[in-house]
Amino acid sequence: MKIRAITIGLKIPLLAPNTKLENFMRDKLQGFSNFNQELIERFKSLDIEVQTKRFCSQPILSYEHQLFDQNLNQTILTLHDQFTLIEYLISNFGFDYFACCTVLADQHVEKYGIYEKLLLDEVPSFIRRKKKFFTSLPAASSQNGINLAALRSGAKIIKKLSNPDPFNNLHFCVSANVKEDTPFFPASYHLSEKPSFSLALEMADEVVKVFEQSKNATEALIKLRERFNEIYDMLIKITENIGSKYGIDFHGMDFSPAPYPTIPKSIGTAFEKLNYEYFGAPGSLLGVALIKNAIPQKEKIIGFSGFMPSVLEDYTISKSLSEKKFNLDTLLLYSTMCGTGLDCVPLPGDITEQELFYILLDVCTISLRLNKPLTARLMPIPGRNAGDDVDFDFEYFASSKIMNIRRLAGDNKNDIFHGKEKSFNFFK
Repeated sequence: MKIRAITIGLKIPLLAPNTKLENFMRDKLQGFSNFNQELIERFKSLDIEVQTKRFCSQPILSYEHQLFDQNLNQTILTLHDQFTLIEYLISNFGFDYFACCTVLADQHVEKYGIYEKLLLDEVPSFIRRKKKFFTSLPAASSQNGINLAALRSGAKIIKKLSNPDPFNNLHFCVSANVKEDTPFFPASYHLSEKPSFSLALEMADEVVKVFEQSKNATEALIKLRERFNEIYDMLIKITENIGSKYGIDFHGMDFSPAPYPTIPKSIGTAFEKLNYEYFGAPGSLLGVALIKNAIPQKEKIIGFSGFMPSVLEDYTISKSLSEKKFNLDTLLLYSTMCGTGLDCVPLPGDITEQELFYILLDVCTISLRLNKPLTARLMPIPGRNAGDDVDFDFEYFASSKIMNIRRLAGDNKNDIFHGKEKSFNFFK
């Protein structure tokens, strides 16, 4: 087991003069750096490695500051400049990545219009110019419904980010029902006036070990629940103690057992140890539910805290995809058990915005009907078709093949994608 990320959240004075922003950030980041160092040392004493230190802040467009008082072109230039400054500062203080969502589009359906669309058009440029910047588009929630206009923008962003470098889509997702201070990127953002921190865990290996030592599914559930509770009790003592010392609220930990692209650290391998023939095999939904049900139901369990089938990040799942043993519908089915949704899914390069829109709509629909946090991080690969190889030079990705998807002819101009309907809400 490792700590995938310590994620600290803080509201920052975006669009204030650069001097004010820099002074504010330097003051806060120094304290956060000291906090990270002490927390990492405590984890190290327990032989737990911390992989990354992350920082997140409020939505870019939050409706509560001077954004609308400025010329849009000037606003975009200012944001580019300030994201560069933020990236420079967090690097100086030992942080690896920075995230803020674009706009809480689910909460502002009535306000969402041309200004938001034009700002979102710039998101690919924000990401391409920054190595450490991540962002998301919260487009749906059970309280407010689905912002269809935002989903159209999300599909456009994914398509634009894929060319010329599809790796850029690692830095963007569309989200539904994801609350603030979720530690896993790209979905992280912060709303409170007070700073807080949360933990993302990499512990697919713990699931593999438990399943390997279990004689049947019932024993696997009992043992995994026991192991997860041991991990929770061990971490909670450290985090709350050090957080209190530095005046940083501990928001909680996401217990999704994130993988790493090796066989012993793969959720796909865990399925095989549970005696399923392969990841995606008939009946394996029980394995998804088993992992979810083993996660402690405690106050400081936050975020997705469920099954995490991050396709390219998981060696055995990537191998199973190469062998055509599951498809997009399999992942959507598993999402009903409360996983992360569709994460790092390699898609054909010629996928259309319309097809992306409907995939996003499916994810949002599941999220709303079942009131579960889900995201979609989709990765079209230019020039590649279903079945072609995909191999990124990235430590956290395994080799795989492009997923085959059901295609649309695109002839219907009266469908939801082409329509003018701005939103849809099940509960009105």
